[in-house]
Amino acid sequence: MNNDHNTDKTYALELDARDPLRHSRDRFYIHPGEIYMDGNSLGLLSRDAEASLLRIVDEWKRLGINGWMKAEKPWFYYAETLAGQFAPLVGAESEEVILHSSTTVNIHALVASFYSPRGTRRKILIEKNAFPTDRYAIQSQLQLRGFDAKADLIEVENPDDGFLDEGKVIDAMTEDVALVFLPSVLYRSGQLLDIARLTKEAHRRGIVIGFDCAHSVGAVPHALSEWQVDFACWCTYKYCNSGPGGVAGLYVNKKHFNKTPALAGWFGSAREKQFDMSDHLEPAASAAAWQLGTPHVLSL
Repeated sequence: MNNDHNTDKTYALELDARDPLRHSRDRFYIHPGEIYMDGNSLGLLSRDAEASLLRIVDEWKRLGINGWMKAEKPWFYYAETLAGQFAPLVGAESEEVILHSSTTVNIHALVASFYSPRGTRRKILIEKNAFPTDRYAIQSQLQLRGFDAKADLIEVENPDDGFLDEGKVIDAMTEDVALVFLPSVLYRSGQLLDIARLTKEAHRRGIVIGFDCAHSVGAVPHALSEWQVDFACWCTYKYCNSGPGGVAGLYVNKKHFNKTPALAGWFGSAREKQFDMSDHLEPAASAAAWQLGTPHVLSL
């Protein structure tokens, strides 16, 4: 393919000067003379994030335990508050999203809940070159159920150019597949999968499907609810610039709110019941039910 674009620095600076979003650059700490290209791994610190973090440190200093209910944004509801702000980024309703834990923990919590092997339908379908944590978690979930981490794992391979043929993925959605778990973006090549198409084809075959959206959230538009994706998870320290090891997020389609999370923890309780200290969990009627432990307030 011929590339006749002007690539000299003067032209690039001219385009920058005409960019209607150029003011956004001033909100980040960018080293002079440096072109930062690692946002796919760790986003830069923003002045907004710094101010938010310092506010919460000050609340902790002034309020102590009272920060849970008397902070400017009460910590007790902070994950839900942010979920409402975050939901438009993934095209979901606020109750379908919760900011919680890490991507890997969320994969385990979601797959454990949505993987329902029955009879010969017990295999899990993944992309062969998915980010390693996806593979490790899926293999672990198969082993926990007493299945073979190799024989019960279907891997769709992409060729050397890193471009995954979605038709092959659909062909691999056979009658023995119980769950499909795919990346939204192939991290090695940057290919953005057609989530709507893959979800529709999985559902046509009676298969539950989820996505690891770590390499797409904050970079491209999503419509998880419209696409009827069953579940999804992502990190926020890449394109959402939440900081190293920043809190992750998860999505559960509201049609599954009657499902009991497989991994239970007290912060998954219905808020009005949480301090009853009951010996029986009454989960929240939302994605918040998939929370396990106390929110990482500083990270949030």
